Amino acid sequence: MFFVISAGAFSSLGVVLPAMVSEMHWSWTQAGLGYTLLGVACGLASLAPAVLIRRIGVRGSMAVGTACMVAGFGAMAITHSVWLYLTGTVLIGLAFALVSTVPGTHVLTDLFKNRSTALGAYFTIGALGQVAGPLLFVGIHELTHGWRPYWIAFVAMALVAGLFAIVTTPGRHDESRHVTAPPEQAGPREVLEGLRNWTARRALATSQFYVIVAGYTTYLLINSTAHGFAVAHLTERGIDGKAAAAMLSIEALIGAGVSVVGGMVGERVSPKKLMMLSLGALTVGMAALAQATGWALMWVYAVGVGLGFGLSLLASTMLLYQYFGKRPNLELFSMMCLISTSAALGPAFGGWARDTLGSFTAMFWLCVGVTVLMLLATVFMRPPVPRAVLEIEALGEVAS
Repeated sequence: MFFVISAGAFSSLGVVLPAMVSEMHWSWTQAGLGYTLLGVACGLASLAPAVLIRRIGVRGSMAVGTACMVAGFGAMAITHSVWLYLTGTVLIGLAFALVSTVPGTHVLTDLFKNRSTALGAYFTIGALGQVAGPLLFVGIHELTHGWRPYWIAFVAMALVAGLFAIVTTPGRHDESRHVTAPPEQAGPREVLEGLRNWTARRALATSQFYVIVAGYTTYLLINSTAHGFAVAHLTERGIDGKAAAAMLSIEALIGAGVSVVGGMVGERVSPKKLMMLSLGALTVGMAALAQATGWALMWVYAVGVGLGFGLSLLASTMLLYQYFGKRPNLELFSMMCLISTSAALGPAFGGWARDTLGSFTAMFWLCVGVTVLMLLATVFMRPPVPRAVLEIEALGEVAS
């Protein structure tokens, strides 16, 4: 499911849009609005998987998401107006929230002891979808000389993957039980350690949660804007359209490979260090994309953004888990996805910048500035400690 939705959502839309804009005579502002609605729908629906999983289980969430996938890809295939295109992007964004990272990470962190390795493999499969999407469009366009068959193919893939996921996903169980009952008697040490068990409300009151959220949002900003406009930007700078689309797939392929390695390295290296490496690589890659006119800087872009992409999801997910634990993880991850909806403003701004300024360069340099700020915030971030624990430890120091 993650492979199909990744292939048909953010990365694919950026490759198909030039053909759709040309045939439909849309402006880039209209095209960018669709990308924005895709991100907004995905973000605003991020709490829906948590609610559905608690009520009807992961399998039910997958069923609802499958219906949205089929409807969204179908709307894109038959669109003859901006409004149907916008409807299709909303449905695809909703499906992305329902079938991808929230239910996926929830299931995998329950099933596997080596969570970093499992999540690395999972994010690799999603990354391979982003590799396949642009290449699949190039192949189908060469055979059919149109873009509608591409979306029809995704309708079929969504049906197959959705039915398979519904059948194979573990059945519903009691999702309301987060932790076992406390012992009848507990000493001071057990009480102190118990206070370290985070709740969603306590976690939401920490600055660390919002730094992690901002890092995740930065990745989504880069993902949506770069994938939405990289092909159009590179062709405007004199690079062949097929080469630009291929470079997008190479970037995703690098990200997929890094996800595999990152998952194994994440068992030994702290998630914070992985996030710092991710943000640094994104900074270099986006700077290269902004100025690319040939293969040299295109490769720097592909390696930098691919490395950042491959580590960012894993790093932010594992950092959230490491800092706040399993108990509030489903709600916190969903809340992180909801807040990160603000990244959807990137494509709308990018489309406006192209129509107003005549190029996408300024928008890419703005992305560079954002990643630099987030890198600095991550460097100075420290692990959170619940206030109650700090107060007890302070009293202990005073008493001693």
